[in-house]
Amino acid sequence: MSYPPAPALLAIALLGAAGLSQADNGFYIGGSLGDSMQQFDATTFDVHSDTTGYKFAAGWRPLSAFATELDYTNFGRGYGGVNYADTDGLGLFALGFLPIPVVDLYGKLGVVDWRTDAQSPFYGFHRTGTDLGYGFGAGTSWGSIGARIEYERYEIQHASDMGLASVGLIWTFF
Repeated sequence: MSYPPAPALLAIALLGAAGLSQADNGFYIGGSLGDSMQQFDATTFDVHSDTTGYKFAAGWRPLSAFATELDYTNFGRGYGGVNYADTDGLGLFALGFLPIPVVDLYGKLGVVDWRTDAQSPFYGFHRTGTDLGYGFGAGTSWGSIGARIEYERYEIQHASDMGLASVGLIWTFF
């Protein structure tokens, strides 16, 4: 017995979309890689560059509309002539989701405990602090594996621009 291909393909597509639209609640880990923007105040230290940054995250999504996330972000090394700066941070965020079928749109808000080590031929400094972090993104999942694209900004006190635009993967394990 032969089935017409159009209804069979439609059934497969609907079953696949049903799996995609379900929020993967539970504990998750992930990582992402992207473009890091660093611009320090010229009066503090002359470094402004785009470089590769990365992030590792662990979170818990108890509800379809809410999650908490702890992440480590490394902004890479920003250069300005012979000057350079290394900045990284540990952040704690609350995420709010708009569970739209197939795609999760979300916003995030939290605090970041950051550290900057800056050097030039004649001057160097080490600064730390805790400041605001926020961002937005979109994600989708295929079972326990998901993908995200997001943009985050950090209000680090001696930087006029600090952000990360990234693409990453997450794995929800229970």
